[in-house]
Amino acid sequence: MSVSSPDYAQAADDFKRGGWIVSLLGGAGMLARMLITDQSSKAIIWIRKILAAGIIGVITYFALHGVEIAGIYKALILAFSGMASPEVVELVVSKVNNAKDKEKPKPQSKPKAKRRR
Repeated sequence: MSVSSPDYAQAADDFKRGGWIVSLLGGAGMLARMLITDQSSKAIIWIRKILAAGIIGVITYFALHGVEIAGIYKALILAFSGMASPEVVELVVSKVNNAKDKEKPKPQSKPKAKRRR
């Protein structure tokens, strides 16, 4: 696996010519995944997960654009990235929130006064 020099203009042109399909396939894969589950969700959850799958698919497309590997491996990576997108997004959000929580200084608690009986 080797990486060629990144040509972002070429990557954008390739995306316009057909790479955008990755976004649609990611969203369609997530829709299929949600249709076969027994879990009921609100419509906004469906929309969020389908959009997340599309966005992760696009990010993965651009990340793999300059990588020279067999097409089947690229297809598998793109498929699994769309399928696992909710978990990936939730993992990133939780890591960011945990990092923010660690940076905040914890408030000093006041010593409790003893009660008289």
